[in-house]
Amino acid sequence: MNTIDLIEQFTKELPPVFAATELDRLTGNAIRWRTIQNLRAQKRLPENRRPPERCFRKDGCRKIIIIRDEFLRWWVSGLQSA
Repeated sequence: MNTIDLIEQFTKELPPVFAATELDRLTGNAIRWRTIQNLRAQKRLPENRRPPERCFRKDGCRKIIIIRDEFLRWWVSGLQSA
């Protein structure tokens, strides 16, 4: 499956906006929210390795919302062939 197929599949399966805590369940654990949080916290990583802040919005004090299309564009840019 190539990256275009992955984006199309995730676009069909994921809602346009969703709670970050649902990421694991919605992706069948292919993408883990805990890992994404760790990447966001690593300020020493290059910008292209960390998910850009435009992928996220805050709802209230703590709830993080993921913007699907922005997030998927960043995620597939870091994929490598196995």
